[in-house]
Amino acid sequence: MTLSIGILTHSTNPRGGVVHGMALAEALCDAGHDVTLIAPDVTGAGFFRTPRCATNCIPAAPETDLPTLVERRIGEIRDALRGQHFDVLHAQDPISANALAELVEEGRIPGFARTVHHLDHFTHPVLAARQERGIRAAAELFTVSTMWEDVLRNDHGREAPVVGNGVDPVRFSPVPDVQDATLRARHHLPADRRLILSVGGIERRKNTLHLLEAFVALRRERPDVHLVVAGGASLLDHSAYRTRFMARLRESGAADHVTITGPVADEDMPAFYRQADVLAYPSITEGFGLCPLEALTCGTPVIVPDIAPFTGHLSRADALWCQLAQPDTLLLALRDALGAKSCARFRASGPATARRFDWGRVASRHLPAYRRLAALRHAGAPVSGALSCPK
Repeated sequence: MTLSIGILTHSTNPRGGVVHGMALAEALCDAGHDVTLIAPDVTGAGFFRTPRCATNCIPAAPETDLPTLVERRIGEIRDALRGQHFDVLHAQDPISANALAELVEEGRIPGFARTVHHLDHFTHPVLAARQERGIRAAAELFTVSTMWEDVLRNDHGREAPVVGNGVDPVRFSPVPDVQDATLRARHHLPADRRLILSVGGIERRKNTLHLLEAFVALRRERPDVHLVVAGGASLLDHSAYRTRFMARLRESGAADHVTITGPVADEDMPAFYRQADVLAYPSITEGFGLCPLEALTCGTPVIVPDIAPFTGHLSRADALWCQLAQPDTLLLALRDALGAKSCARFRASGPATARRFDWGRVASRHLPAYRRLAALRHAGAPVSGALSCPK
């Protein structure tokens, strides 16, 4: 049965939920379904890369105040979807989930699916309420790791089967391409230094300050290293943490040995992984952690913290590990990653590990729930299984 499916993300930028939604849409298209990837688009430039599926980029107005932005985006998505018809609508975040919840309340759709990648801790009551409503209003719920499956069951009373994540071995590979030859020059990276890569920008959740401290300590014994902090497009305000990071960087005397790129072109990311000697990813919390999979597919050593969700889908041999409660372990892992044995080991084992994570299998795990939603849509039946929540 071919399904028409709308997959919604909160933006067109390369954040985890957007990357997941795009790859899921492509895999469903490859399986023969009619899929449209939908997101508000502030810049008018479209998605961070051109996907292999139809897109609907909703014109969106810029907004700096986060609660106002959330309400504006919900309205923009809701209004754009009125009158459109899909067998299945699937939200990847609280903003698009709330837009779909309003369409349910209006009687325009019988229900929708939602994937929870991770949950944030909001002190603003409206943001907290929107996050909760985006969980409880969904007729079908998914998550990407067993850690968040447990959180949703224990703290929110919802069952959310794990669909996991995948990685594209065509886009990410150990084999260099034309981007590699010019990457360092284009991003002003030293040609004669070993690169330690961090992806996701400067954020508390990414533990970037902790990584900086480990890097500063490493440089005392390894002056041939250079830290690259790539990415960082986000709706949330990380300015206070970034200010602390920049102050510590200036104090450290290592500013000339750190490059902060900001958001980078998607076609450069495989080259960043290949040019790096290690991806250092000591995140305090993640939904799943797509970047380590991408780096492993490129044969690059990866350091992750010894916590869920990483412990749920990576074995001890799949990565190098650090303990967040023991800061020196990140420095030890960086030393290990830069050794010749690690380089040879991950060039062979990384792509083998990544082959366990296939987008086609991820897509297939959605189909039973999609068919239930399609049956509701065609029957015109009221939604069942979702809980009513206040706005």
